[in-house]
Amino acid sequence: MSTKRTVLLFGAALILLGSACKKEMATPDPITTLSVTLNGANLTSGATNIPTEATLVMVFSAALDPAAFEAALAITSPVGSPATAITYANQSAKVTLVLDLVEETTYTLTIDDRPIGQRGERLSGQLALVFTTAASGIINTLPPCTSSSNDCLQTVSLSSGSGSADFSFFSSFPIYEENAEWTDLTAAVIVLHGVERNAADYFNYFMTTLLQQNLAENVILISPFFKNAAEAAPGDYYWGGSGWREGQNAISTEKISSFAVLDQLIGQLADRQHFPALEKIIVTGHSSGALLAHLYAAANRAETNHPDLTFTYVVANSQYFYYPDGQRINENTNQRYTPTGCAGYDFWPQGYQATPPFLSTTPLAEFNAHFSERSVNYLLGNGGGSDNAFNSTNCYATLLGSTRFRRGENMFRYMELAYPGTHHHTKTIVNGIGHDGQGMYQSSEFRALLTDLLN
Repeated sequence: MSTKRTVLLFGAALILLGSACKKEMATPDPITTLSVTLNGANLTSGATNIPTEATLVMVFSAALDPAAFEAALAITSPVGSPATAITYANQSAKVTLVLDLVEETTYTLTIDDRPIGQRGERLSGQLALVFTTAASGIINTLPPCTSSSNDCLQTVSLSSGSGSADFSFFSSFPIYEENAEWTDLTAAVIVLHGVERNAADYFNYFMTTLLQQNLAENVILISPFFKNAAEAAPGDYYWGGSGWREGQNAISTEKISSFAVLDQLIGQLADRQHFPALEKIIVTGHSSGALLAHLYAAANRAETNHPDLTFTYVVANSQYFYYPDGQRINENTNQRYTPTGCAGYDFWPQGYQATPPFLSTTPLAEFNAHFSERSVNYLLGNGGGSDNAFNSTNCYATLLGSTRFRRGENMFRYMELAYPGTHHHTKTIVNGIGHDGQGMYQSSEFRALLTDLLN
Protein backbone atom coordinates (compact mmCIF):
# COMPACT_ATOMS: atom_id res chain seq x y z
CA MET A 1 0.00 0.00 0.00
CA SER A 2 2.89 2.35 0.82
CA THR A 3 4.46 1.77 -2.61
CA LYS A 4 1.13 2.30 -4.38
CA ARG A 5 0.52 5.53 -2.44
CA THR A 6 3.98 6.77 -3.42
CA VAL A 7 3.32 6.08 -7.10
CA LEU A 8 0.00 7.90 -6.94
CA LEU A 9 1.55 10.91 -5.23
CA PHE A 10 4.38 10.98 -7.77
CA GLY A 11 1.85 10.86 -10.62
CA ALA A 12 -0.17 13.69 -9.12
CA ALA A 13 2.99 15.75 -8.80
CA LEU A 14 3.78 15.18 -12.47
CA ILE A 15 0.27 16.31 -13.44
CA LEU A 16 0.59 19.47 -11.36
CA LEU A 17 4.03 20.15 -12.79
CA GLY A 18 2.72 19.68 -16.31
CA SER A 19 -0.17 22.01 -15.63
CA ALA A 20 2.18 24.65 -14.26
CA CYS A 21 4.43 24.32 -17.31
CA LYS A 22 1.43 24.74 -19.60
CA LYS A 23 0.45 27.93 -17.77
CA GLU A 24 4.02 29.19 -17.92
CA MET A 25 4.23 28.43 -21.64
CA ALA A 26 0.78 29.86 -22.45
CA THR A 27 0.69 31.90 -25.63
CA PRO A 28 0.76 35.64 -24.83
CA ASP A 29 -2.12 37.81 -25.95
CA PRO A 30 -1.81 39.09 -29.52
CA ILE A 31 -0.22 42.48 -30.00
CA THR A 32 -2.48 44.99 -31.76
CA THR A 33 -1.82 48.00 -33.93
CA LEU A 34 -3.40 51.04 -32.27
CA SER A 35 -2.70 53.55 -35.02
CA VAL A 36 -0.80 54.01 -38.26
CA THR A 37 -0.26 57.56 -39.50
CA LEU A 38 1.74 59.07 -42.31
CA ASN A 39 2.82 62.71 -42.03
CA GLY A 40 0.20 63.17 -39.30
CA ALA A 41 -2.77 61.68 -41.18
CA ASN A 42 -4.31 58.25 -40.70
CA LEU A 43 -2.92 55.77 -43.24
CA THR A 44 -5.23 53.16 -44.73
CA SER A 45 -4.43 50.57 -47.34
CA GLY A 46 -4.95 51.91 -50.85
CA ALA A 47 -3.93 55.48 -50.00
CA THR A 48 -2.66 57.56 -52.90
CA ASN A 49 -0.82 60.86 -53.38
CA ILE A 50 1.64 59.98 -50.63
CA PRO A 51 4.61 62.39 -50.47
CA THR A 52 8.05 61.04 -51.31
CA GLU A 53 9.41 62.34 -48.01
CA ALA A 54 7.23 60.45 -45.57
CA THR A 55 7.23 59.88 -41.83
CA LEU A 56 5.22 56.81 -40.89
CA VAL A 57 4.32 56.31 -37.22
CA MET A 58 2.97 53.03 -35.85
CA VAL A 59 1.72 52.61 -32.28
CA PHE A 60 1.29 49.13 -30.80
CA SER A 61 -0.47 47.82 -27.71
CA ALA A 62 2.72 46.45 -26.17
CA ALA A 63 6.47 47.03 -26.22
CA LEU A 64 8.30 45.67 -29.25
CA ASP A 65 11.52 43.75 -29.55
CA PRO A 66 13.25 46.05 -32.09
CA ALA A 67 15.32 43.28 -33.68
CA ALA A 68 12.31 40.97 -34.00
CA PHE A 69 10.13 43.78 -35.34
CA GLU A 70 12.63 44.75 -38.01
CA ALA A 71 12.98 41.11 -39.05
CA ALA A 72 9.19 40.91 -39.52
CA LEU A 73 8.93 44.26 -41.33
CA ALA A 74 9.18 44.59 -45.09
CA ILE A 75 8.53 47.54 -47.40
CA THR A 76 8.65 46.52 -51.04
CA SER A 77 7.97 48.06 -54.44
CA PRO A 78 8.78 47.39 -58.10
CA VAL A 79 11.85 49.61 -57.70
CA GLY A 80 13.04 47.97 -54.49
CA SER A 81 12.88 48.82 -50.81
CA PRO A 82 13.16 52.48 -49.77
CA ALA A 83 15.83 53.90 -47.51
CA THR A 84 14.32 53.73 -44.03
CA ALA A 85 15.42 55.18 -40.70
CA ILE A 86 13.70 53.59 -37.69
CA THR A 87 13.43 54.99 -34.17
CA TYR A 88 11.50 53.79 -31.11
CA ALA A 89 9.69 55.59 -28.29
CA ASN A 90 7.24 54.87 -25.45
CA GLN A 91 9.24 51.83 -24.32
CA SER A 92 9.42 50.66 -27.93
CA ALA A 93 5.62 50.60 -28.37
CA LYS A 94 5.83 53.50 -30.84
CA VAL A 95 7.83 53.13 -34.04
CA THR A 96 8.73 55.98 -36.38
CA LEU A 97 9.90 55.17 -39.89
CA VAL A 98 11.36 57.99 -41.99
CA LEU A 99 11.01 56.89 -45.62
CA ASP A 100 12.69 58.15 -48.77
CA LEU A 101 10.24 57.13 -51.49
CA VAL A 102 10.13 57.31 -55.27
CA GLU A 103 7.47 59.26 -57.20
CA GLU A 104 4.50 57.42 -58.75
CA THR A 105 5.39 54.13 -57.09
CA THR A 106 3.20 51.63 -55.26
CA TYR A 107 4.64 50.30 -52.00
CA THR A 108 3.52 47.39 -49.85
CA LEU A 109 4.31 47.45 -46.15
CA THR A 110 3.97 44.10 -44.37
CA ILE A 111 4.56 42.89 -40.84
CA ASP A 112 4.55 39.10 -40.57
CA ASP A 113 2.67 37.35 -37.76
CA ARG A 114 5.88 36.14 -36.16
CA PRO A 115 6.77 37.19 -32.57
CA ILE A 116 7.62 40.90 -32.42
CA GLY A 117 6.84 41.81 -28.79
CA GLN A 118 9.26 41.76 -25.89
CA ARG A 119 7.28 38.88 -24.35
CA GLY A 120 6.93 37.04 -27.62
CA GLU A 121 3.63 38.64 -28.65
CA ARG A 122 2.69 38.56 -32.30
CA LEU A 123 0.02 40.12 -34.47
CA SER A 124 -3.15 38.06 -34.88
CA GLY A 125 -2.43 38.01 -38.60
CA GLN A 126 -0.14 39.60 -41.12
CA LEU A 127 -0.49 43.38 -41.42
CA ALA A 128 -0.37 44.66 -45.01
CA LEU A 129 -0.72 48.24 -46.20
CA VAL A 130 -0.51 49.35 -49.81
CA PHE A 131 0.08 52.99 -50.73
CA THR A 132 1.14 54.92 -53.81
CA THR A 133 3.27 58.04 -53.97
CA ALA A 134 2.22 61.18 -55.78
CA ALA A 135 3.46 62.22 -59.19
CA SER A 136 6.23 64.82 -59.07
CA GLY A 137 6.04 64.73 -55.27
CA ILE A 138 2.85 66.85 -55.18
CA ILE A 139 0.18 65.94 -52.62
CA ASN A 140 -3.36 66.94 -53.56
CA THR A 141 -5.31 65.08 -50.92
CA LEU A 142 -4.86 63.05 -47.74
CA PRO A 143 -7.32 61.65 -45.21
CA PRO A 144 -7.75 64.05 -42.27
CA CYS A 145 -6.17 63.46 -38.89
CA THR A 146 -9.25 63.19 -36.69
CA SER A 147 -8.11 62.76 -33.07
CA SER A 148 -5.99 64.90 -30.77
CA SER A 149 -3.17 62.39 -30.55
CA ASN A 150 0.43 63.40 -31.13
CA ASP A 151 -0.14 62.39 -34.74
CA CYS A 152 -2.23 65.55 -35.19
CA LEU A 153 0.10 67.78 -33.15
CA GLN A 154 2.31 69.95 -35.32
CA THR A 155 5.05 72.40 -34.42
CA VAL A 156 6.26 75.28 -36.54
CA SER A 157 8.89 77.97 -36.09
CA LEU A 158 7.22 81.40 -36.13
CA SER A 159 9.00 84.71 -36.51
CA SER A 160 8.88 87.20 -33.65
CA GLY A 161 10.35 89.97 -35.78
CA SER A 162 13.73 89.81 -34.07
CA GLY A 163 14.07 86.02 -33.94
CA SER A 164 11.93 82.92 -33.90
CA ALA A 165 10.62 80.19 -31.60
CA ASP A 166 8.36 77.16 -31.84
CA PHE A 167 4.59 77.10 -31.62
CA SER A 168 2.45 73.95 -31.47
CA PHE A 169 -1.07 73.32 -32.72
CA PHE A 170 -3.36 70.42 -33.54
CA SER A 171 -4.34 70.21 -37.19
CA SER A 172 -6.35 67.81 -39.30
CA PHE A 173 -3.97 68.34 -42.23
CA PRO A 174 -0.21 69.08 -42.37
CA ILE A 175 -0.59 72.72 -43.37
CA TYR A 176 3.16 73.33 -43.65
CA GLU A 177 3.76 70.37 -45.99
CA GLU A 178 5.99 71.84 -48.71
CA ASN A 179 4.96 69.31 -51.36
CA ALA A 180 1.21 69.86 -50.98
CA GLU A 181 -1.31 71.51 -53.25
CA TRP A 182 -4.58 70.94 -51.39
CA THR A 183 -7.21 70.99 -54.12
CA ASP A 184 -10.08 69.72 -51.93
CA LEU A 185 -9.68 72.04 -48.93
CA THR A 186 -12.12 74.92 -49.29
CA ALA A 187 -12.35 76.26 -45.72
CA ALA A 188 -10.46 76.38 -42.45
CA VAL A 189 -11.64 76.58 -38.85
CA ILE A 190 -9.35 77.81 -36.08
CA VAL A 191 -10.82 76.86 -32.69
CA LEU A 192 -9.33 78.53 -29.60
CA HIS A 193 -9.14 76.80 -26.23
CA GLY A 194 -10.24 78.23 -22.91
CA VAL A 195 -8.40 79.14 -19.73
CA GLU A 196 -7.38 75.51 -19.13
CA ARG A 197 -5.34 75.62 -22.37
CA ASN A 198 -6.93 72.32 -23.41
CA ALA A 199 -6.34 72.60 -27.14
CA ALA A 200 -6.65 68.83 -27.57
CA ASP A 201 -10.17 68.81 -26.12
CA TYR A 202 -11.36 71.59 -28.38
CA PHE A 203 -9.87 69.85 -31.41
CA ASN A 204 -11.90 66.76 -30.50
CA TYR A 205 -15.11 68.71 -29.77
CA PHE A 206 -15.01 70.42 -33.14
CA MET A 207 -13.80 67.41 -35.11
CA THR A 208 -16.84 65.46 -33.92
CA THR A 209 -19.05 68.14 -35.46
CA LEU A 210 -17.10 68.18 -38.73
CA LEU A 211 -17.41 64.40 -39.01
CA GLN A 212 -21.13 64.49 -38.24
CA GLN A 213 -21.62 67.13 -40.93
CA ASN A 214 -19.43 65.26 -43.45
CA LEU A 215 -17.09 68.26 -43.61
CA ALA A 216 -13.82 66.81 -42.34
CA GLU A 217 -12.50 65.99 -45.84
CA ASN A 218 -12.84 69.58 -47.05
CA VAL A 219 -12.33 71.72 -43.94
CA ILE A 220 -9.01 72.17 -42.19
CA LEU A 221 -9.36 72.18 -38.39
CA ILE A 222 -6.64 73.91 -36.37
CA SER A 223 -6.51 74.17 -32.57
CA PRO A 224 -3.63 76.40 -31.40
CA PHE A 225 -1.92 75.57 -28.09
CA PHE A 226 -0.91 78.69 -26.15
CA LYS A 227 1.43 77.04 -23.65
CA ASN A 228 2.38 78.25 -20.20
CA ALA A 229 5.93 78.04 -18.85
CA ALA A 230 5.45 74.57 -17.35
CA GLU A 231 4.12 73.16 -20.62
CA ALA A 232 6.77 74.70 -22.85
CA ALA A 233 9.87 72.91 -24.12
CA PRO A 234 13.13 74.80 -24.65
CA GLY A 235 12.71 77.03 -27.69
CA ASP A 236 8.91 77.28 -27.37
CA TYR A 237 6.80 80.41 -27.11
CA TYR A 238 4.81 80.55 -23.86
CA TRP A 239 2.46 82.98 -22.15
CA GLY A 240 1.91 83.88 -18.52
CA GLY A 241 -1.51 84.06 -16.90
CA SER A 242 -4.26 85.02 -19.31
CA GLY A 243 -2.16 87.27 -21.54
CA TRP A 244 -2.64 85.01 -24.55
CA ARG A 245 -6.40 85.63 -24.62
CA GLU A 246 -5.84 89.41 -24.76
CA GLY A 247 -3.27 89.52 -27.57
CA GLN A 248 -0.39 90.12 -25.19
CA ASN A 249 3.16 89.09 -25.97
CA ALA A 250 4.60 85.75 -24.95
CA ILE A 251 6.86 85.95 -21.89
CA SER A 252 9.38 83.50 -23.37
CA THR A 253 12.78 84.71 -24.55
CA GLU A 254 11.29 85.48 -27.95
CA LYS A 255 8.22 87.72 -27.81
CA ILE A 256 5.18 87.36 -30.04
CA SER A 257 1.56 88.42 -29.67
CA SER A 258 -1.10 85.73 -29.78
CA PHE A 259 -2.66 87.92 -32.49
CA ALA A 260 0.53 87.60 -34.55
CA VAL A 261 0.50 83.82 -34.08
CA LEU A 262 -2.96 83.62 -35.62
CA ASP A 263 -1.98 86.03 -38.39
CA GLN A 264 0.97 83.80 -39.33
CA LEU A 265 -1.09 80.60 -39.28
CA ILE A 266 -3.67 82.26 -41.53
CA GLY A 267 -0.88 83.57 -43.73
CA GLN A 268 0.10 79.97 -44.42
CA LEU A 269 -3.50 79.04 -45.24
CA ALA A 270 -3.71 82.00 -47.62
CA ASP A 271 -0.75 80.73 -49.67
CA ARG A 272 -2.36 79.97 -53.03
CA GLN A 273 0.49 77.70 -54.04
CA HIS A 274 -0.48 75.27 -51.28
CA PHE A 275 -4.19 76.10 -50.77
CA PRO A 276 -5.55 77.03 -54.21
CA ALA A 277 -9.19 76.21 -53.33
CA LEU A 278 -9.42 77.82 -49.89
CA GLU A 279 -12.22 80.40 -49.69
CA LYS A 280 -13.34 80.78 -46.07
CA ILE A 281 -11.77 81.04 -42.63
CA ILE A 282 -13.68 80.80 -39.35
CA VAL A 283 -11.97 81.83 -36.12
CA THR A 284 -13.89 80.73 -33.05
CA GLY A 285 -13.30 80.26 -29.36
CA HIS A 286 -15.23 79.34 -26.25
CA SER A 287 -15.01 81.17 -22.91
CA SER A 288 -11.47 82.63 -22.70
CA GLY A 289 -10.93 81.53 -26.28
CA ALA A 290 -14.04 83.51 -27.19
CA LEU A 291 -12.47 86.68 -25.80
CA LEU A 292 -9.43 86.07 -28.01
CA ALA A 293 -11.70 85.55 -31.03
CA HIS A 294 -13.65 88.72 -30.18
CA LEU A 295 -10.54 90.87 -29.90
CA TYR A 296 -8.81 89.24 -32.86
CA ALA A 297 -11.77 90.08 -35.08
CA ALA A 298 -10.80 93.75 -34.91
CA ALA A 299 -7.07 93.46 -34.20
CA ASN A 300 -5.93 91.10 -36.94
CA ARG A 301 -4.09 92.14 -40.07
CA ALA A 302 -4.84 88.89 -41.90
CA GLU A 303 -8.27 89.95 -43.14
CA THR A 304 -6.85 93.14 -44.64
CA ASN A 305 -3.88 91.30 -46.15
CA HIS A 306 -5.99 88.55 -47.72
CA PRO A 307 -9.10 90.16 -49.24
CA ASP A 308 -9.74 87.10 -51.41
CA LEU A 309 -10.75 85.12 -48.29
CA THR A 310 -14.02 85.40 -46.37
CA PHE A 311 -13.58 85.67 -42.60
CA THR A 312 -16.06 85.01 -39.79
CA TYR A 313 -15.42 85.20 -36.03
CA VAL A 314 -17.66 83.13 -33.74
CA VAL A 315 -17.58 84.22 -30.09
CA ALA A 316 -18.98 81.48 -27.85
CA ASN A 317 -19.89 82.22 -24.22
CA SER A 318 -17.32 84.89 -23.45
CA GLN A 319 -17.76 86.74 -20.17
CA TYR A 320 -15.60 89.68 -21.28
CA PHE A 321 -16.25 91.92 -24.28
CA TYR A 322 -14.61 94.87 -25.98
CA TYR A 323 -16.73 98.04 -26.19
CA PRO A 324 -15.73 100.71 -28.74
CA ASP A 325 -16.39 103.54 -26.28
CA GLY A 326 -16.90 103.93 -22.56
CA GLN A 327 -20.58 103.08 -22.70
CA ARG A 328 -22.29 99.93 -21.46
CA ILE A 329 -25.85 98.56 -21.46
CA ASN A 330 -28.13 99.25 -18.50
CA GLU A 331 -30.04 96.00 -18.00
CA ASN A 332 -32.99 97.82 -16.44
CA THR A 333 -33.56 100.14 -19.40
CA ASN A 334 -31.78 98.10 -22.11
CA GLN A 335 -30.16 101.36 -23.24
CA ARG A 336 -26.61 102.68 -23.40
CA TYR A 337 -25.13 104.68 -20.54
CA THR A 338 -21.72 105.78 -19.26
CA PRO A 339 -20.81 104.12 -15.93
CA THR A 340 -19.24 105.97 -13.00
CA GLY A 341 -17.43 104.86 -9.88
CA CYS A 342 -15.36 102.03 -11.41
CA ALA A 343 -11.80 103.15 -12.12
CA GLY A 344 -10.18 101.38 -15.06
CA TYR A 345 -13.39 99.76 -16.28
CA ASP A 346 -12.56 100.79 -19.85
CA PHE A 347 -8.98 99.48 -19.91
CA TRP A 348 -8.05 96.76 -22.37
CA PRO A 349 -9.57 94.31 -23.16
CA GLN A 350 -12.91 95.95 -22.23
CA GLY A 351 -11.81 99.23 -23.84
CA TYR A 352 -9.00 100.71 -25.90
CA GLN A 353 -6.77 101.97 -23.08
CA ALA A 354 -3.47 100.24 -22.17
CA THR A 355 -3.56 98.10 -25.31
CA PRO A 356 -0.92 95.42 -26.08
CA PRO A 357 2.20 96.21 -28.16
CA PHE A 358 0.67 94.55 -31.24
CA LEU A 359 -1.79 97.47 -31.46
CA SER A 360 0.72 100.26 -30.84
CA THR A 361 0.38 101.55 -34.42
CA THR A 362 -3.39 100.99 -34.76
CA PRO A 363 -5.50 104.11 -34.08
CA LEU A 364 -8.74 103.72 -32.13
CA ALA A 365 -10.84 104.77 -35.13
CA GLU A 366 -9.29 102.08 -37.33
CA PHE A 367 -9.73 99.42 -34.66
CA ASN A 368 -13.38 100.33 -34.14
CA ALA A 369 -14.05 100.39 -37.87
CA HIS A 370 -12.69 96.86 -38.17
CA PHE A 371 -14.70 95.83 -35.12
CA SER A 372 -18.04 96.95 -36.53
CA GLU A 373 -17.42 96.07 -40.18
CA ARG A 374 -16.10 92.53 -39.77
CA SER A 375 -18.39 89.50 -39.51
CA VAL A 376 -18.81 88.51 -35.85
CA ASN A 377 -21.32 86.00 -34.51
CA TYR A 378 -22.17 85.81 -30.80
CA LEU A 379 -22.90 82.17 -29.96
CA LEU A 380 -24.72 82.35 -26.63
CA GLY A 381 -25.81 79.43 -24.47
CA ASN A 382 -28.84 80.22 -22.31
CA GLY A 383 -28.63 77.12 -20.10
CA GLY A 384 -27.58 76.92 -16.48
CA GLY A 385 -25.04 74.72 -14.74
CA SER A 386 -21.67 75.24 -13.10
CA ASP A 387 -19.66 78.33 -14.04
CA ASN A 388 -16.86 78.58 -11.50
CA ALA A 389 -14.82 80.91 -13.73
CA PHE A 390 -17.52 83.58 -13.90
CA ASN A 391 -16.32 86.93 -12.54
CA SER A 392 -19.12 88.45 -10.48
CA THR A 393 -16.83 90.47 -8.21
CA ASN A 394 -14.83 93.08 -10.12
CA CYS A 395 -16.84 96.13 -11.16
CA TYR A 396 -15.34 96.22 -14.66
CA ALA A 397 -16.82 92.73 -15.13
CA THR A 398 -20.20 93.27 -13.49
CA LEU A 399 -20.74 96.34 -15.66
CA LEU A 400 -20.80 93.98 -18.65
CA GLY A 401 -23.84 92.12 -17.36
CA SER A 402 -25.32 90.05 -14.57
CA THR A 403 -24.73 86.62 -16.17
CA ARG A 404 -22.52 85.21 -18.89
CA PHE A 405 -25.52 84.94 -21.18
CA ARG A 406 -26.66 88.51 -20.47
CA ARG A 407 -23.17 89.82 -21.19
CA GLY A 408 -23.40 88.39 -24.68
CA GLU A 409 -26.91 89.74 -25.11
CA ASN A 410 -25.78 93.16 -23.89
CA MET A 411 -22.87 93.22 -26.33
CA PHE A 412 -25.15 92.54 -29.27
CA ARG A 413 -27.70 95.08 -27.99
CA TYR A 414 -24.93 97.68 -27.83
CA MET A 415 -23.99 97.01 -31.48
CA GLU A 416 -27.63 97.41 -32.52
CA LEU A 417 -27.85 100.78 -30.75
CA ALA A 418 -24.39 102.17 -31.56
CA TYR A 419 -24.19 101.00 -35.19
CA PRO A 420 -27.82 100.69 -36.36
CA GLY A 421 -28.02 99.04 -39.75
CA THR A 422 -24.27 99.27 -40.39
CA HIS A 423 -22.55 96.65 -38.23
CA HIS A 424 -21.94 93.07 -39.36
CA HIS A 425 -22.52 91.30 -36.04
CA THR A 426 -25.11 88.55 -35.56
CA LYS A 427 -26.38 86.44 -32.68
CA THR A 428 -27.19 82.74 -32.30
CA ILE A 429 -28.84 81.34 -29.16
CA VAL A 430 -28.05 77.77 -28.11
CA ASN A 431 -30.97 76.59 -26.01
CA GLY A 432 -30.33 74.65 -22.82
CA ILE A 433 -26.52 74.75 -22.96
CA GLY A 434 -24.52 76.72 -20.42
CA HIS A 435 -20.77 77.19 -20.00
CA ASP A 436 -19.90 74.03 -21.93
CA GLY A 437 -17.61 74.13 -24.96
CA GLN A 438 -18.43 70.62 -26.11
CA GLY A 439 -22.15 71.23 -25.78
CA MET A 440 -21.95 74.49 -27.69
CA TYR A 441 -19.92 73.21 -30.64
CA GLN A 442 -21.93 70.01 -30.94
CA SER A 443 -25.35 71.66 -30.60
CA SER A 444 -27.89 71.60 -33.41
CA GLU A 445 -27.90 75.41 -33.43
CA PHE A 446 -24.17 75.59 -34.03
CA ARG A 447 -24.22 72.85 -36.65
CA ALA A 448 -26.84 74.84 -38.55
CA LEU A 449 -24.74 77.99 -38.21
CA LEU A 450 -21.62 76.19 -39.43
CA THR A 451 -23.43 74.81 -42.46
CA ASP A 452 -24.70 78.29 -43.28
CA LEU A 453 -21.24 79.86 -42.92
CA LEU A 454 -19.57 77.27 -45.12
CA ASN A 455 -22.16 77.32 -47.91
